Amino acid sequence: MTDVLIIGGGLAGAAAALWLADLGRSSLVVEARARLGGRAHSRDWGNSGGPVEYGGGWIRADHDQMIGLTQRLGIRLVPRAEITGHSYFRDGVWRADPAEDMATHESAMANFLADASGMAEDTAPPRMIHGMTLQDYLDHRVYPASVRREIMAWWSISGSAAPDVVGADEYVTPKLAKGLMIKLEELAFTAETGVASIAQRAIAASGAGTVLGDAVERVEDLGGRVRATLASGRVVEAATALVALPVNALSQIRFVPSLSPAQNSLRRSGHAGRALKLLIRAKGPQPGHLATGETLGIRWIYADRILPDGTTLLIAFGLADDIGEPDRATVETVLNAAFPGAELAGFDWHDWTQDPFARGTWVSPVMATLPAYAPEHWGLRGRLAFAGSDLYSAEQGWMEGALLTARAAVAALETCLQQDL
Repeated sequence: MTDVLIIGGGLAGAAAALWLADLGRSSLVVEARARLGGRAHSRDWGNSGGPVEYGGGWIRADHDQMIGLTQRLGIRLVPRAEITGHSYFRDGVWRADPAEDMATHESAMANFLADASGMAEDTAPPRMIHGMTLQDYLDHRVYPASVRREIMAWWSISGSAAPDVVGADEYVTPKLAKGLMIKLEELAFTAETGVASIAQRAIAASGAGTVLGDAVERVEDLGGRVRATLASGRVVEAATALVALPVNALSQIRFVPSLSPAQNSLRRSGHAGRALKLLIRAKGPQPGHLATGETLGIRWIYADRILPDGTTLLIAFGLADDIGEPDRATVETVLNAAFPGAELAGFDWHDWTQDPFARGTWVSPVMATLPAYAPEHWGLRGRLAFAGSDLYSAEQGWMEGALLTARAAVAALETCLQQDL
């Protein structure tokens, strides 16, 4: 019998398969999609000359697990282009500065950064912010429109959810005391062969079996083994199982026996991540330039690199509910607001909120559900372990978080398997 059934072929499941193999354990990876990688979705786009990232793509310089895994698998990390400039756009117009009244803007921004600095202190203002949504916080501080635009531009790439449902302390953190650009500086590397190749190579190196294009619909912990029923009707069994899925996909599986009350509450409610990542090819913009502001829902655009056909790959973010379905007219308007004179060559995106196996982007916890993410709720339960970047860790929402939870799950499963001897 296979030692571990791994449900989900994203980074957490793939790394777990590799690390289980290091312990001499066998595994079978079952992935609902016809591809591996999960929310890491790397593929060629036109004449891109290599994969572009439709999902998660950036690795921080302090992400030791991710860097170590890429080194082990022989995947080169490519540094992000040096930041060469920062401009602003609003109402379809390019601006050199974020506000007409820069004195008021800078004063309000200083207050925001002071609040961020104070979040590590147990004093009255930080305690007050802990209980607020981001929208409550913005309204309470009565920030001018220019500051709100900048906060929301960066929120679209980090918070990724409607500001009236997610806590301000998901964003207003001591790290931001150094300024909003710290968020871009974190995005240090991309994988030369695409992030999805990390999952693909890890599973290949593990020797794990794979089942693609067949979703797990039912998982039964039978005491001495685990049984899973797939959408095709196929039944697979293993001694233990690792559930390595996005939180918003857990509702598609029936667990027998039922999960814990905390797990079920999060399984039913999910998280609120609803960002839209837009890929744009354009002639004119130079790599390393960032534009922030807001036009037609797009809030953040970064010129990433020159492609083989001479166009520049730009990466843009906004909240999906603000943008709707992107069309050429919208993208052209936003592009020319952020990069005047740029010529649109094409655009594309993956709709993660409608993707049946993701149902959302990276995790953005609703305030009321925060206790359900606590690690004590996601440890070994019977013969089931859980992993994924959505689950509570020091790096929640990052690919590093997927690997950290996978490490913990592998250790727990090994203990369970040792007890069977």
